Amino acid sequence: MNNEVMEGLGSRDNAFVSGMDGAIHAVLERYFKGTYERDYDGKLDFVFSDGVSESFHSGKHQMAISSGIWYSSSGLLAGNSLYVCSSAMEAVAFAVLQDAMLADLDHFCWIAFGLDCQLPGGVPEFCFGSKIHLLFGRDLLDVLLMVKICVSLKGFLVHFWLFEDQLSCHFRGRSYIFHVEGFSLSRFKQATGFRDYSSVKRPQGADSFLDRLRSGR
Repeated sequence: MNNEVMEGLGSRDNAFVSGMDGAIHAVLERYFKGTYERDYDGKLDFVFSDGVSESFHSGKHQMAISSGIWYSSSGLLAGNSLYVCSSAMEAVAFAVLQDAMLADLDHFCWIAFGLDCQLPGGVPEFCFGSKIHLLFGRDLLDVLLMVKICVSLKGFLVHFWLFEDQLSCHFRGRSYIFHVEGFSLSRFKQATGFRDYSSVKRPQGADSFLDRLRSGR
């Protein structure tokens, strides 16, 4: 099993564990029951549909190189909104940070696509037609994945090629060139005329909701 490891925050780990373990457990039980496994020492495993696991323990996050999906469908029958996340732990971190402010989190579905998931073929039927909230970071790979997921949820394909400081893009029979610096989902939409009902949610002062949760801000 090949995994990509992202280290935690070193000396902050102990403070993180003592301060956030209870909050994480509470949102796992409320929103994500049945979507994770918890070890005797507190290690969390989020098993994707192909059997590959993402894990989180003592502030350290390990993302799986999966060709499947992870999702929580507790809100599937209650609403039509969908949180598309860069990882299962990003969904959990967002829920921890927003739980007290968003009473309607029970009405949402949550999904993370594996890094090797084939899109759009890997998109489950319940995703189509939903209002989409995107929880992703700011680096180029996150932005490209956001674009790929958004167009896949509309049944389209998009291809990117990187040449030094430029991105070449082929979408709906046309080619586009973007500068890498400042490339975003909104710039892709403006250039291509692509429209959907997605919105990007990012925390202030952090690259991701998990980073913000670990930093205690």
